[in-house]
Amino acid sequence: MKKLLVGFLAVFLLFLVSGCFLINKPPIISLTGSVLNGEEIAPKTLVTFQWEVTDVDDKEIEVEFKLFKNGEEVLSVNNDTKATYAVDEQGKYVAKVIASDSKNESESEIAFKATNFKRELYQSGAGLVYIDQNDYFTYIEDEVFGIRFYKTASEEITESEDVTKRIRLNLLDTNQDGIYDTWEEIPNSRLDLHTYAYLPGSLVEYSTLWVPYAFEYSEDSIRAYYLGVDGPYTNYIFYYKLAEVGFELNTVYARWVDATVFGNSLDAYGAAYRAFALRERYDSGEKPVFSVQTETTNVATGSSFTVDITAENVSNFADLYDVRYMQISLWHTENIVLEDVEFTNFMPKLDDVESHNVATSTVCLYKAFLNGADETEEQSDVFASLTFSVPEDFEVEEIEVGLAYEGYWDTYESYPDLPNPAFRDIDNKVVDGFIVDHNPAVISVE
Repeated sequence: MKKLLVGFLAVFLLFLVSGCFLINKPPIISLTGSVLNGEEIAPKTLVTFQWEVTDVDDKEIEVEFKLFKNGEEVLSVNNDTKATYAVDEQGKYVAKVIASDSKNESESEIAFKATNFKRELYQSGAGLVYIDQNDYFTYIEDEVFGIRFYKTASEEITESEDVTKRIRLNLLDTNQDGIYDTWEEIPNSRLDLHTYAYLPGSLVEYSTLWVPYAFEYSEDSIRAYYLGVDGPYTNYIFYYKLAEVGFELNTVYARWVDATVFGNSLDAYGAAYRAFALRERYDSGEKPVFSVQTETTNVATGSSFTVDITAENVSNFADLYDVRYMQISLWHTENIVLEDVEFTNFMPKLDDVESHNVATSTVCLYKAFLNGADETEEQSDVFASLTFSVPEDFEVEEIEVGLAYEGYWDTYESYPDLPNPAFRDIDNKVVDGFIVDHNPAVISVE
């Protein structure tokens, strides 16, 4: 009887302990949209969102989609997998999916803006985004039509002589997901190998007829714009993603559109061929980029980890434009503790002066560059290194640390400092051109 009682107690204790350590994981959300997080679009654009929600523990999930404009809810969708919204006006928008089971709740969001300024930039036909629009596009008669691209490059003939040559470009879909993702370069002499990427001559979506209107070229994507011509979204723009690969800065490209309008080739109206380039003050390999990097992939509670704010090519660009002040902000998962901030000798030939300000889940970093003796240590492309500790009672499975963007700071109205990135020159004028990579470093908690 005593052995039976001991056995029963052992089983009971095993059940009790296993129950104590059973972790109910929150739902996992995958949210995508026709706009990207942090993107700026023009008004009169139709935006679409899709999401998938998975519960690891196979529990029943309640899923809600909400879209906010300037903090006010403008759309709500319950227990569905997609949503559509016609952006009519300027404003700050946040699309959010909230998923909850019986014990946990998860959120995922996409923040974006709609501004008339963005439309004006597009119409200028220059910069980091090039809009290729032609009135004949809207009259394309083909069920499908093709587009292909060319690139100019310099080839060294002798040490003192270069020649410009043309390269044919093919778009490839290497993972067969329906979106082109890689360029293939073809010699100009091999017209037989040059292929077209094909697009629909018209679309019927959301009870609206859409026709080709323009192409958008950037460093990492190619999108077609379709114009609504009949239906509830007449005169709106619908994005059609063609490629996840784009064009190098300060390089001349050209496109050729193979299509029929008014019974003739588009070339008959001088609209088939167009040269273009993405313009900036630096080439694609010299972009001044701030980003968060860490060698830590896993961290235990009760221990610490370090992240670096790296600034590749930043000091050279800043030196060229006489930058004397930099401010950049970092956000992190709540309840980790900032233990140390270490600044480096960042700007050559100047005296670096630094400071930082700490809030609940944010750190704002400041650097000024003064005329004076340069630091003795070696110049570094690391803007600052931050060390955080993880409390023993920390319960979150992942820690995220990233550089802040404006939409994130909308929830920090009481924060005393200007939190967004700021760069000023020797005359206290704003300097643009710096790039902030908002992708966070993600660290698993053991």
